[in-house]
Amino acid sequence: MVGLVGLLVADLLGGGANGPQTNTVPPVETSTSGDTPPDGSIPVTVPRESDPTGSAPSSTAPVTTTPPARSFTLVASGDIISHGAVAQRAATAADGDGWDFTPLFARIRPIIAGADLAICHLESPLSMDDGDLIFRGTFRVPSSLADAIHDTGYDGCSLASNHSLDSGPSSVTATLHHLRRVGLSTAGMADTADDTGPAWFAPGGIRVAHFSVTDLLNGRDLPVDPPWMVPHLDVDRVIDEAGAAKAAGAQFVVVSVHWGEEYRADPTDRQRSAAERLLAAREVDLVLGHHAHVVQSVMRRDGDAVAFGLGNLLTNQPGDEANPCRSCPPETQDGLIIWFQVTETADGGASITDAGYVPTWVDRATTHEVVPIGIDDPDQVKPSVLADSAARTATVVEPVLRRLDFTVG
Repeated sequence: MVGLVGLLVADLLGGGANGPQTNTVPPVETSTSGDTPPDGSIPVTVPRESDPTGSAPSSTAPVTTTPPARSFTLVASGDIISHGAVAQRAATAADGDGWDFTPLFARIRPIIAGADLAICHLESPLSMDDGDLIFRGTFRVPSSLADAIHDTGYDGCSLASNHSLDSGPSSVTATLHHLRRVGLSTAGMADTADDTGPAWFAPGGIRVAHFSVTDLLNGRDLPVDPPWMVPHLDVDRVIDEAGAAKAAGAQFVVVSVHWGEEYRADPTDRQRSAAERLLAAREVDLVLGHHAHVVQSVMRRDGDAVAFGLGNLLTNQPGDEANPCRSCPPETQDGLIIWFQVTETADGGASITDAGYVPTWVDRATTHEVVPIGIDDPDQVKPSVLADSAARTATVVEPVLRRLDFTVG
């Protein structure tokens, strides 16, 4: 198992994942000195050269310098769904003591934990007490999945999806309870009106707001009642709320969207239309898409980006004899960890200055581990299988994204 992973490309990953943040606006950092100039530069006192006699300099000359632009790294990944086979593997790992999902994420942990901000997408709601589990059609999955997500290094998760209300409001209550228990920030579910709004983070000192909305909800109409319980995709409303976050101090706004058609690699017209409007809005900086269960294309424009679909991170698709998914193509075993460098801009905002990815694949046959292809490949999987998966993903996302090169060390 890889212990540490370093980037060959300089500055691709930051110095460690941030601790979890609460859903409150982080405070603005202010100087305690009264000498800070209005333009924000930092006064630096540089001593003059000492004279030949060695006496101390008689005066100092103030020199004003501009600090380097702040930046952070962000990673996000595809759908996490604990199908029955995934839970069974976690039960085996726990050796009779509940479910331990941590080994399933172990190979990607250095990548996730190495970013300044890491966002997951949890599609299967959690059970409150693990006594009413359901793994097919609708979901109530073991609560220890929250522990594994946290231990992998994620800082927060988007939760709005077509499965958000599989068990009604109790899905929201249980899922939020366990994610809060482990210290993960959340967006896309709320159990009270006071808990609405984005999740807030401050990686690298840059204030980030994260929203989560869905365009689908199984067996229910959107918006739900009350609408804040699971936010839906209304582009005008999303832009307005992103604008409110910017007014409250956000420098970078991320919107996770559950949308599109399952198993379709080409984004739908509705996805493209919404994406164009969100990209054109100054209030929104990054859109992260989910639901298709296959990798979809990525657009970058003027420091902003839309990733239409990040594929699957951990599921049992395309299924097996016990839980068949006849419509699931081989691509449902594929996913990617998308990576962004975000840099503060002169106007006080922030924009995407670099982007890349790591292809992932689920080893359903032996361990259900998520494999970061080319970084920590398991011995039991044929290299040609992983190469085929990586090639499928590359066809969709390159050259907009470049594949990241890592080395063990």
